[in-house]
Amino acid sequence: MQSLIEKYRTVLVILMICAIVLIAYILKNASAAPVKEATFTAAPAKKEKELEEVESVEKVYVDVKGEVVHPGLYEVRQGDRLKFVIDRAGGFTAEADKKVINLAVKVSDEMMIYVPKIGEIETTRLAPSMPGADSGKDGININTATQQEFETLPGIGPAKASTFIQYREENGPFKAIEEIKNISGVGEKTFEKLKEYIYVQ
Repeated sequence: MQSLIEKYRTVLVILMICAIVLIAYILKNASAAPVKEATFTAAPAKKEKELEEVESVEKVYVDVKGEVVHPGLYEVRQGDRLKFVIDRAGGFTAEADKKVINLAVKVSDEMMIYVPKIGEIETTRLAPSMPGADSGKDGININTATQQEFETLPGIGPAKASTFIQYREENGPFKAIEEIKNISGVGEKTFEKLKEYIYVQ
């Protein structure tokens, strides 16, 4: 009789241990499930945020003219380098005068980029990059100045700088600095501000 009781006691202990292990296994799976679900819901939220940041980058339009393979209007991101825009336009042609183009400059909305032919603009003595630089004459030569050089003048932004180049393309080289008053938006007051920084040659 004693051995029979001891035998059932052993079985009972084994059954209790199995029950404890089973309960522990169920509880473990139940607590792990919410963590897994949270992981799956967090991932799309992160991707959504990244997409919003990409879409928030401002798009601008620039007009590319002259010696590029595909001149035209291009949509780019605000702050892109000029090199990226030139590449979008197919790159320079064989006749492009690359020496007068600053590929590092950042583009802005309504900017006009003109790439001249070799020999179209005198490059034996380029205009200084900043007004007042020591080059024999103070200021910039408005007949050879690039878009970026015009933007160094007081009160001249990208849009206004492009009008100087456009006027020069349509009417030929400036004969005198006073001729800039013929440009739309450049009056007597603007001329007074600029006359110390510009010259023609």
